Amino acid sequence: MKDLRKNRGEVSVDPELIQQGEQQLLSEISLLEQWLETLDAAPHKDASTRKSITTYQDMLRSRQDMLAILRKQAKQ
Repeated sequence: MKDLRKNRGEVSVDPELIQQGEQQLLSEISLLEQWLETLDAAPHKDASTRKSITTYQDMLRSRQDMLAILRKQAKQ
């Protein structure tokens, strides 16, 4: 009997798509870093500002992780 299942271990992604994704993530990372610099420079940090800082830091880490994974995928 012939096995018709595809090998799910290999994923092929268009290099152009990877490049576009990398550019998008770099843009988002830059923007988040700018926002964090602005918030960190604020003389008074109320609860809303602190919550925003935490949220943007989480978003930044997430984008950095995605970029690392995307770059690893591009090398394969």
